[in-house]
Amino acid sequence: MQLVTNFFIALVLFFIQPIFVVGLIFTIWTSYRRINHERSNHRVAIYNTLYEIRNYLLLGLFFGAIGSILLTVVGIPVTLDWIIIYQIVAIVSLVFGYRFIHPLFTFSISSLILLGVSFVLDRSDFSFIPNTWYRPLSQSEFNGTPLFMNIFIILIFILVISIFTIKRNADRHLSVRFLKTKRGKKIAKYPIKPFWVLPLLLIVPGESFQALFSWWPVFSIGNEQYAFFWLPILVGFQFTVQAQVPKEAIAKLANDLMILTGIALIIAISSIWVPYAPIVGFIFLIIGGSIVLYRHRKREKNWNFLFGPAENGIKIIGIRPGTPAEKMNLKIGDTITDCNNLKIETEADFYQALSKNSVYCHLKVRNLDGELRLTETAIYADSPHEIGVVILEK
Repeated sequence: MQLVTNFFIALVLFFIQPIFVVGLIFTIWTSYRRINHERSNHRVAIYNTLYEIRNYLLLGLFFGAIGSILLTVVGIPVTLDWIIIYQIVAIVSLVFGYRFIHPLFTFSISSLILLGVSFVLDRSDFSFIPNTWYRPLSQSEFNGTPLFMNIFIILIFILVISIFTIKRNADRHLSVRFLKTKRGKKIAKYPIKPFWVLPLLLIVPGESFQALFSWWPVFSIGNEQYAFFWLPILVGFQFTVQAQVPKEAIAKLANDLMILTGIALIIAISSIWVPYAPIVGFIFLIIGGSIVLYRHRKREKNWNFLFGPAENGIKIIGIRPGTPAEKMNLKIGDTITDCNNLKIETEADFYQALSKNSVYCHLKVRNLDGELRLTETAIYADSPHEIGVVILEK
C-alpha cells in the first residue's frame, strides 16, 4: 500500500515542480512569440496551433514510461541533492535558450557541481541539513562513484531516445526567419528547437525525504528504505539550418550524436575497472556536445543559398499544414516556375495565375536538385490565395 501511495503522491507533485512549471511557461512564451512573428512577417501564421506545447507535454511520454519501468526494475537510485542541483542547472540553462538544455550538458554539469561541492565543502558546513541528506549510496572510499555511474547510465539512455526523437520530429514544423547576405540578398533560415519534458520515475533513498517531510511514504528493499520521485527532465536542442536541406542536416547532427553516445557507452563499460570513468565521461560529453554543435555550424558556413530568391520562379519557404500545398507534396526549397500554364516570376504573377481557375491548380515545380515535376490539386473555390505556401519575395 505504501508503494502505491508513494507512486501517486510523486505523480501529483510532478506537475508543481519548478522545473516543469518553468519549462511549460517558457514553451508557451516561445509558441506565442513564434505565431506573432509569422503573422507579422508572412501575413499569416504558418502553424496556427500551439504545437510547441503539445510537443512539450506529449513527446516524452512513451519513452518516459519505458525508462521509468527499466529504472524501477533494475533499481538505479539517485540522491535528492543531485535532483535539486539538476533542477537549478536546468532552469538557469533555459535563460540562455534551448541550446544547452539537453541532459548532455545539464546532467553532466549538475554531477560535476555535486562532485565539486563534496570535495570543497566540509560536512560540518551543512549542519543545518538533516544528517541523512548527504547519505552515500554505498560505503566505498569514493562514495560518489556509484551515484555518478547511475546518472551516467540514465544519461546514455536519454541520449539514445533523444537522437530517435530529433530525427523523427525535428523537421516537422519549420518556422522561417530571414537574414541578409553581405550583398544584401534576403535568404531564409530555419531555427530548429525541439523541446520536451521526459517524465522519469526515479528511486531515491527514503531517509532524505522523511528527514524533511515526515509524511512522505517510503518502501523497503532489504534493509534499505527508498521513495519514488517523478523527475521532469527537460530535453532540448537548438540549431539553425540555412545552407542544407533540413532533413539531411538533422541526420548529420544525429549521426554525430550517435558517435558521441557510442563513446559514452564504452566509458560506462570501462567504469567496471576504472571507478572514476563516469567523471571523465561527463567532461567528455560536455566537450563532445559542444563539438557536435560546432560541426553543424561549420557545415552551415558553406553557404550556397538554398533558400534564397529563385532566378526563375518563386521560392517556397513554408508550407501550411492541411492545405492544397501539402496535398500536392510541395516542399520547402521548391521553386514554382509555372502555374496554370503561365510563367511565374513574382508573387503577384502567382496569385494572378491562380485566379484563372478558382477550383483547380496546376503547377510546374523545380526541386533543390534542379529536377522538374508537375503537380495539381483542387483548391478552395472561394479563396484561391489559401493554397498554403509561404513565398520568399525577390
